[in-house]
Amino acid sequence: MKKNLYLLLLLMSLVFLVAPAKAQNCSDYMLFNNNAQYEILTYNGKDKLMSKATYQVSDVNKNNDKVEATIKTKVYDNKDKLSSEGEFTVGCDGGTVSMDMSSMMSSDMMEAYKNMEVTMEGDKMLYPSNLTAGQKLEDGVMTVTVKDKSSGQVMSTMVMKVMDRTVEGKESIKVPAGTYDSYKIKQSTEMENRAMGIKMPGMRVQTIEYYVPNIGMVRSESYRNGKLVSYSVLSKASK
Repeated sequence: MKKNLYLLLLLMSLVFLVAPAKAQNCSDYMLFNNNAQYEILTYNGKDKLMSKATYQVSDVNKNNDKVEATIKTKVYDNKDKLSSEGEFTVGCDGGTVSMDMSSMMSSDMMEAYKNMEVTMEGDKMLYPSNLTAGQKLEDGVMTVTVKDKSSGQVMSTMVMKVMDRTVEGKESIKVPAGTYDSYKIKQSTEMENRAMGIKMPGMRVQTIEYYVPNIGMVRSESYRNGKLVSYSVLSKASK
C-alpha cells in the first residue's frame, strides 16, 4: 500500500509540472525554454522531507505556434541519494499544454520497482491557456502495469483517475522559490489496484494545487480522508 501511495504521489508531482498558464503564446511558458530548471521538494504530513525532484528542459522543437520539449528528471531520497531518473515529453499548441501520460516515466523510474518492468498508457492531459474561478478542467485516466522482468508475469495493475478538477479562484502563496499570485485548483485522484489478478482496496486522494502563470505548480497538497498525507513545494526555478 505504501508503494502504491508513493507511486501515486510521484506521478501526480510530474503532472503538476505542466501547469496551465494564462499566456496565449507557447514560448511564454518557462517549461518550453531550453535548459530551464525546476526543483520540487516533497514532504510528508509531519513536515519530514521525503524526496527531491529536479527537472531540466532539453530538446525544445518549435514549429510555428507548436512546441515540444523533453523534460529530464532525477529523483533523490531524503538523504539526497539518487533513486531514479528518466524523461518525458510535453507539447504546446496555441497556448494549450498537453502531456502524453504514458511517457511520464520509464521502466526504472522508481527504486521501489527496480526489479520490475513498469509501463504506462493513458489519455493526453490538456491544460488550457486561461483559468477562471469556477472553471471545470478535463478529467484524465492512466494505467500503470508492473511486470516481473524475468517471467513477464503481470504483478499488479493500477488505474489512476483524476476527477472533479475545479478552479476555485486566485490566492497569494509563499514557497521557497518566492511569493506568487496563483490559481487554486481542487481535484480528486482515485487509484484502483489489482495484484496478481486480485482486486485490492482502492485509494482516493484529494489534492489542492497552486498554479502560477508561465511557471507552473508552486505548491500541491494531498489529503486522504481529510488528513494531510504530503505536500510539494517549488524550491528553485530558473531559465
